[in-house]
Amino acid sequence: MDESKLIARILDGHTDDYGYFIERYGDSVASLVARLVPCHEDAEELVQDAFISGFNHIGSFLGHASFHTWISRIAYRCAISHLRRKRITYVEIDERTPVTDAEIDDVMADSRRAELLERAIDRLRPDEKTLLTLYYYDNMPMKDIAYITGIEPGNVATKLHRIRKKLYLIIKKDDNGERI
Repeated sequence: MDESKLIARILDGHTDDYGYFIERYGDSVASLVARLVPCHEDAEELVQDAFISGFNHIGSFLGHASFHTWISRIAYRCAISHLRRKRITYVEIDERTPVTDAEIDDVMADSRRAELLERAIDRLRPDEKTLLTLYYYDNMPMKDIAYITGIEPGNVATKLHRIRKKLYLIIKKDDNGERI
């Protein structure tokens, strides 16, 4: 279905057509929010808020990105606002620690470390989790990730590299029994 025509129909008063977007993108948006917000009930409510906000502002959808990217950006902002209100603290690592890409790949590829990796991801800041989710889980292009997060496109790859390094350091310390 041509989504731009569907949006035009919604703007013409066929509001039931919005269900198409909820059906089509609901799971993806829910996955993104669930990765950021640990409380399942809060995550569900935020997804609903995002789709309601999308409906209320559908007239401002300009088509510069896909509808999926646009609604994901709304959901991301809802989740980040929610987490800021909760004032949660996250792990910080000294990024000057020298680590090679080969060392990072070694740790990430080790199947015994899957649990450590999941625990390390849970300790990242929401913006860092979002980048990982969109790039590695959703296979989203860098330009769409930049649009959703508001990060300059050239900085997305740099931030992903830093996050991978941070995960490596968290896992390495956890594996050695050190406390971060």
